[in-house]
Amino acid sequence: MPKQTDDLLAQNSDVPQSDRKTDGVELKRWGKAELIRCFRFVMVISVGLAVVYTAITSFQQLRQEGIDFSAVKYGWWLGAVGVYIGTMFLSCCFWFRVLIALGQKPKFGAALLAFFASQLGKYVPGKAMVVVIRTDMIRGDEVSTAPAAASVFVETLTWIFVGSAIGSLLLVMQFEGQLILKLIGVALTIIAGVLTWPSIFRRIALKLGVVKGRKAKKLLNGLNLQTMSFGWLLMTMGWCLNGLSLWMVLKGIPGTTVAVSDFSLAMVCVSLATVAGFVSLLPGGLGVRELVMIPLLGSQFGAVTAIVAAIVIRVIWLTAELATSGIIYGCRRAIGKVP
Repeated sequence: MPKQTDDLLAQNSDVPQSDRKTDGVELKRWGKAELIRCFRFVMVISVGLAVVYTAITSFQQLRQEGIDFSAVKYGWWLGAVGVYIGTMFLSCCFWFRVLIALGQKPKFGAALLAFFASQLGKYVPGKAMVVVIRTDMIRGDEVSTAPAAASVFVETLTWIFVGSAIGSLLLVMQFEGQLILKLIGVALTIIAGVLTWPSIFRRIALKLGVVKGRKAKKLLNGLNLQTMSFGWLLMTMGWCLNGLSLWMVLKGIPGTTVAVSDFSLAMVCVSLATVAGFVSLLPGGLGVRELVMIPLLGSQFGAVTAIVAAIVIRVIWLTAELATSGIIYGCRRAIGKVP
């Protein structure tokens, strides 16, 4: 009798069972979509707070140094912003090439947006946010999640490898002492170089299941010496631009005499300071970059100029990252490429 009653109620119900099943599926889909939206919202808030904190801290430090902003040669500083954008663009080109080497089919516009937007993630404690943001923004029908994440590691480790090699080489050639920095640079050069060597990375990728299926080995063969050589070249050019950006910051500081020969010092400072900041896992390497950069610059330009330059270069890079991600996102949103 109870069963008959249930059947009767089901037959006379205003909502058919098929519809109710559909509603259940939609409810589950809605729940997953909401979780993704919540995650992205938290991610954006975290990045925003980290960027604001970095900016406020930097400007407070500049005020404490008593810099005369009216005497600043702002043309050099604006040029440094453009140069750093060029650095990021070169890294993005290599990352795009790695995605293709891993058998993905990304669109370059989408890669640009994902790369520049992800740069703000490094101001969040730890370095995972960069990987999360970039992977989340680039994955889709033509790009799988695992290869996207792996490509970020390849690009980042290649960047660290080239920076460590350049910084260590110049440091050994130009500076006496600084034994700890030299050892750190050499160690990171070896580690990053080994991990990004094509044959070794392919083995690691296969074990981790970065690319699955029968064609896994064939797809990973695209990550060969030719691809990595392309990356080493682009990254070397990128580090040269990074050094140029610091050199231009020094040129803009009032009362500072900067020669062309000081470019190599700028290269040592940005490469080792950036690598040390990356290893520290602190937001944007805050404090660690300055700890490395100030003594090296101070030996040539004095403590005050060194402190100001270390702070300003952080603001310059942050400005470039905010401007590029905002402009690219705005343009793509205007043409309906992003939600």
